[in-house]
Amino acid sequence: PLLESFGNAKTVRNDNSSRFGKFVEIFLEDGLICGAITSQYLLEKSRVVFQVCVEGVLRSAPSAAPSPAPSFSSQAKSERNYHIFYEMLAGLPAQQRQRYCLQGAETYYYLNQGGNCEIPGKDDAEDFRRLLSTMEVLSFSVDEQNSIFRILSSVLHLGNVYFEKYETDCQEVATVVSATEIRTVAELLQVSPEGLQKAITFKVTVMPYRAVTFQSSITLLFPRDAIAKTLYSLLFGWLTDRINKLVYPRQEALSIAILDIYGFEVSRIHPGSIPLPSLWDLRLHGPSFLQDLNFNSFEQLCINYANEYLQFFFNKIVFQEEQEEYLREQIEWKEIPFSDNQPCIDLISQKPYGILRILDDQSCFPQATDHTFLQKCHYHHGTNPLYTKPKMPLPEFTIKHYAGKVTYQVHKFLDKNYDQVRQDVLDLFIGSKTKVVANLFFGHAQVMARQRSLIRRSSTRTRRYKAPTVAARFQQSLLELVEKMERCNPFFVRCLKPNNKKEPGLFEADVVSSQLRYSGILETIRIRKEGFPIRIPFLVFIDRCPGTAGWVLPSSEGKPQSLWVLWGQCLGQDFPTVRGSWHHPCSQLFLKEQLYQALESKRARAHHLAALTLQRYARTFFIKRRFRSLRRKIVLLQSRARGYLARQRYRRMRHTLIKFRSLVHIYVNRRRYLKVSIASGHIPVLRRQELTRREVVDVTHLEIPAELMGLLEAAAGESEVNAGCVVLVPPPALQPDSKLTLPLDINDYPMAKYVRGHFQEPAFGMLTAPLKAPLTRLDEELCQEALSLFQLILRFMGDPGLGGLQETLFGNYIVQKGLSVPGLRDELLAQAANQVWRNTNVNNEERGWLLLATCLSAFPPSTTFDKYLLKFVSDYAFAGYKPVCQRKLMHAMARSQLGTAAARAFPPSLLEWTANRQQASMALDLHCFNGVGSVALGHGSGEAHGHPQCLAVGRGLVEGWRGWSVAMKAGAQWAELAGHDYVLDLISDLE
Repeated sequence: PLLESFGNAKTVRNDNSSRFGKFVEIFLEDGLICGAITSQYLLEKSRVVFQVCVEGVLRSAPSAAPSPAPSFSSQAKSERNYHIFYEMLAGLPAQQRQRYCLQGAETYYYLNQGGNCEIPGKDDAEDFRRLLSTMEVLSFSVDEQNSIFRILSSVLHLGNVYFEKYETDCQEVATVVSATEIRTVAELLQVSPEGLQKAITFKVTVMPYRAVTFQSSITLLFPRDAIAKTLYSLLFGWLTDRINKLVYPRQEALSIAILDIYGFEVSRIHPGSIPLPSLWDLRLHGPSFLQDLNFNSFEQLCINYANEYLQFFFNKIVFQEEQEEYLREQIEWKEIPFSDNQPCIDLISQKPYGILRILDDQSCFPQATDHTFLQKCHYHHGTNPLYTKPKMPLPEFTIKHYAGKVTYQVHKFLDKNYDQVRQDVLDLFIGSKTKVVANLFFGHAQVMARQRSLIRRSSTRTRRYKAPTVAARFQQSLLELVEKMERCNPFFVRCLKPNNKKEPGLFEADVVSSQLRYSGILETIRIRKEGFPIRIPFLVFIDRCPGTAGWVLPSSEGKPQSLWVLWGQCLGQDFPTVRGSWHHPCSQLFLKEQLYQALESKRARAHHLAALTLQRYARTFFIKRRFRSLRRKIVLLQSRARGYLARQRYRRMRHTLIKFRSLVHIYVNRRRYLKVSIASGHIPVLRRQELTRREVVDVTHLEIPAELMGLLEAAAGESEVNAGCVVLVPPPALQPDSKLTLPLDINDYPMAKYVRGHFQEPAFGMLTAPLKAPLTRLDEELCQEALSLFQLILRFMGDPGLGGLQETLFGNYIVQKGLSVPGLRDELLAQAANQVWRNTNVNNEERGWLLLATCLSAFPPSTTFDKYLLKFVSDYAFAGYKPVCQRKLMHAMARSQLGTAAARAFPPSLLEWTANRQQASMALDLHCFNGVGSVALGHGSGEAHGHPQCLAVGRGLVEGWRGWSVAMKAGAQWAELAGHDYVLDLISDLE
């Protein structure tokens, strides 16, 4: 994407035409790409400025404000400058565009000459984002990217610098009108504005003994355009070097080279001639075609000269060397004529009077003009059949190329050929504060110094230094390119244009046939057809001759036969036909394509049959070996399977027998035990059966704390404390609490959702063995407490020995754990809910719901768990426990703002245990000191309600509890609490 944006542009024939020669060497190591080197040749620098005349930019002083648009350009209508300018203007953020003083593409002279700044189907902004990503991959820093955009912006602003001319001292001079653009360019490049203005408004002419500096009038545009082209050319070369440094091979390796270079260009072709597509390129060539321009100038002459040279290289490889080899190998051969373009190459570049040589000589004379150059060309080449002078005195000449006649206009040939940056301009940009700009021009100055030193060293006598011209550098680059190509084994790929309209699916036969005819394709096909394209060294041929190879068959009589007779037998043809299809030379065997294909077909057939035979025997061997191995494994598997099934059957029978014996022993021992118990009168039979029915598995072996064991032993045989104080009474007539309603979103909180989000393992259901890890996610210090708590729950729900006071004590011990450690409350409620879910024992499940209701009487669940638990209770509560648990949970949710402070201070009292067992409400006799008495109806949270003006005993009430208190008398003992405390805590404390 980087080289494509900086080196490609839209032309009349191609929307993405490569405007530079690209020679890519791809290095391979062990079949893998290990590096690459890209060499760029002949960059079309003139496309940056598009200028061929100055009438649209210069004006006289009294006229109105000028417009920077030219009268005509060197590019045809609808062409564009390089893609990078349009991509940068479309993709840069507004802040950066403002920093570089950039506007739309239509406002810049270097960009708007083609008449259309957009390409259908091309998104310049997206391509710019892709370019930025490429720069990041290639390790371009942010400062380097900003420097690149500064240089590109300065080129655009340079194009908008315009001048006005006036007369002073009888001499026409010019001055810069757009000083703002000068300051902008100077600020972007970090150079002196005065120095920059001097660089583009003064011209230095080197005389024999001194240099003269003066203001230029007509040639003001050319210093400006020279600076713009030099900036862009140096930037492009720097980018290519950066890419090469990144992908340069670490060690020497074999390489394959690919050459992609632009094609033949012509605008006005002599009548009768036909335009030709681009020349053959080495290895591979991108699709380019003849460019139909409005003006053939110096650039088109250089490009067409390069294509002439490459065509000569192609002719040399395909025609000359081919026919020379036939003669060298003593093959009877009739020479095929082909178009030799060596005279055209000599006309353009031969010393001392080639057109480019004359141009270089004229560039050294200060008084030389385009007219003197043209007269020199007419004088030396007027009689050359490939050179034509115009019939009218016009500044042009015509050259007959291999593709046809092309007329060139000599306007500004000398200025374009010189294209040098003065030393004072180099010093100006070397002093730039922008590191990239300074390094670019410093490197350019070093290259110029080396060239100057080599030229001076190459002569034994002192002579004035002559700066290398564009034509000289062009020829040197072309010679280096051809030298690289000659060192390779070339393959040519011809790319043809199906039409001249850039439309898909359109094939114009005359366009394609003309390309085939004038590019040498037809001659190539003819020489391949009439010649011997297949060459096999004789030793190689002998190695391929054995009968197994299929080329030679022995005779049936066993007598030796000549080679061509054997071939005739192989191919089913007579001797004369075969004899004319091959030639036995001095060192190689030359074959016609048809004979070679027939021989190769026979050889491939023999190899195919041999391979089938080898595969058949190999498959047979492997299948037999696999069958024997599989049979051994099957026999072993069958024996092991029979042994395993027999052992399994034995273990099942043994387990069944043991189980049957155990059931018999249990039945006998139970009958014996009941008989003895009834005789001794120790345990009421019905009560013992009820307690036994709640046992699912044996939980009596589970450990319990020593303090709890002491309490249970002390309570054994004792009766309930204050058991006579708890009696059934008819409920008073009270209004129902309208606030206690189920939440509207209760269906959004299924227990399964809480299990997935808060349980450590997504499993929920009754367990018969102690936990190895808590159900919910707890702190590390609470994990052991949670595991011990689960063992107590298992004992409470399944121990047949618990009953009466021991059951109440055991349950209150579990509840006290939740009261004393708030972090265990959700874990305790989750364990109780887990044990009642899918509990197959009805009595065991009822004990679990009793424990859950008692826990809810003492403390509420957290706000993250309350709705899930309420949904679970509402859907799956045991018979009678649903309203009890719902009421307790909804009262707890109403006090959720209190958090852990909403919990009770003491475990539930005997009254609460009795109410929970019978799924009933509680009532307390309430007496005021003024003699008024009433009944307060309470629920499991411990609050009391009854007398409307007497008591507000619910903890958490913001108003109404201050100034009230409750006193309880038990015998001679009085106990008192505040109005915001729980009444049942007072009863529990007294119990």
